[in-house]
Amino acid sequence: MNQYLTDQQQQILDYITHEIDNTGLAPTLHQIVYVLEIRSTNLVMNQLKVLEQKGWIMFDPFQSRGIRLTENIPSYRLTIYGSVEEGRIAFDRAV
Repeated sequence: MNQYLTDQQQQILDYITHEIDNTGLAPTLHQIVYVLEIRSTNLVMNQLKVLEQKGWIMFDPFQSRGIRLTENIPSYRLTIYGSVEEGRIAFDRAV
């Protein structure tokens, strides 16, 4: 997965993140075009598709506000041996 973003892709991703953080909703395609002063919705659509291919977002073009952020970080599995009490984890080191 190529995580390198162009300046415009980063700008779009930052705006999407900002809107989701502040309102709980993803911006619409037209909001992205208007706020970022991009010339066309087609250009934004293409950039959203690239952001999806790079793993930064999940995009449903047929749904209003159909943009979801992905974590875009590797996931790790952690096995805990022992018990969890009051937010503390007691464990034995097992290899």
